[in-house]
Amino acid sequence: MLDRQTSPTPKVPWTALAILFLTYATFGWLLHDWTNNRQVWLLVAFGTVVLGGIVTYPSRSVSLCFGRFFKTDTRALILVVATSILTVALLTWLRFFVDAVVLCASALLVSLEFKTRGWSDWMSLIMIIGWQLLGMSAGLSAQYLYMHPLANLPTFFYIDYWFQMLDQL
Repeated sequence: MLDRQTSPTPKVPWTALAILFLTYATFGWLLHDWTNNRQVWLLVAFGTVVLGGIVTYPSRSVSLCFGRFFKTDTRALILVVATSILTVALLTWLRFFVDAVVLCASALLVSLEFKTRGWSDWMSLIMIIGWQLLGMSAGLSAQYLYMHPLANLPTFFYIDYWFQMLDQL
């Protein structure tokens, strides 16, 4: 017997969204560590939005990119040469590509969860992009606050305060 939903709104996959958030928060932390250029951050944010669109509409993206490309042998040869060059680049910059695969995998996980739970394409696109940007912003902000702590925070935010409290006990 099929399990039917009792609510008109589909359930939210909180575990997958938490994984997506933590992945992009880690990426934001690393991004701040790599560069302080805000223009690069905006470019990465734009790439994140594009990635969200690609994982939300994967069949349309693949058919748009490769659908007409295999019709002639010359185009297939160009694709093989380009794939060889990309393979060499992948092996050269393996760490960068591993990070990119982890980011794509977490976004694909959330996209699959949304599709299996009956979410519309637009709602899943908005949720994926929102959580990606929120996680990346949280990572950037956390790294910034770690490197440049605020001087006007209350004393209980500093770890020395808690060590002093333990010493008094």
